[in-house]
Amino acid sequence: MPFVNVNHLFKSYGDSGSYVLNDVSFQINENEFVCVLGHSGCGKSTLLNLLAGFIKPDKGEISVNGQLVSKPSAQRGVVFQDHGLFPWYNILDNVAFGPKALKNKDAYRIAKRLIRMVGLEGYEKTYPSSLSGGMAQRVGIARALATNPQLLLMDEPLGALDAMTREKMRIEILRIWKETKKTVIFITHSIAEAVYLADRVIVLKEGSICMDEKIEMERPRSVHASQFIDYTKKFEKVLFEQNELVMD
Repeated sequence: MPFVNVNHLFKSYGDSGSYVLNDVSFQINENEFVCVLGHSGCGKSTLLNLLAGFIKPDKGEISVNGQLVSKPSAQRGVVFQDHGLFPWYNILDNVAFGPKALKNKDAYRIAKRLIRMVGLEGYEKTYPSSLSGGMAQRVGIARALATNPQLLLMDEPLGALDAMTREKMRIEILRIWKETKKTVIFITHSIAEAVYLADRVIVLKEGSICMDEKIEMERPRSVHASQFIDYTKKFEKVLFEQNELVMD
């Protein structure tokens, strides 16, 4: 049985009658790292919100580990583009927030372990306003992992970072994924990012899946490798001619 099963999803907004997502179906295996790639407005973030249980589909259904998704759950951690940290909490309290809400007596022990895992040991008492963009996203990842979710959903978490920080964070995200063995769905509009990170890339275009490609490359991957360039050209052919995508 697939770990994530998305079955004939339809989603529209308002009374326009046009679908943001139009008959979207796919399956994801446990521990797989899948990137959903597409231009702005293609339905990527709507898909993530449906997977998270923040909104409901007009038609179709989603199941994770055999359980239907009908509302938000601690079993699905979400990392947002703007990190979404509580500015009135320090790093330790931000990361411990989820386990504390679940009445976990080990909330602070869990938070300290995850802060150490994302490389921020010593910053526990620091507040979000004092963090760089990359540091804040590390905290966001730690907080999303604090409830030990089955599925980690990442909504363009590197989109607001500068190029150098984004490159470093890609390496960190892969390290954390390998260490935690989570199933990851990563939303991006960057072709190179998708090829660098993913086991598979699902391409969304105008609300429908137009490509589902397994990346047959060992890690770590070099953007200069001929196979890497071939994959980027394949995705360009599908999307770049008509819709502007980020190539870095």
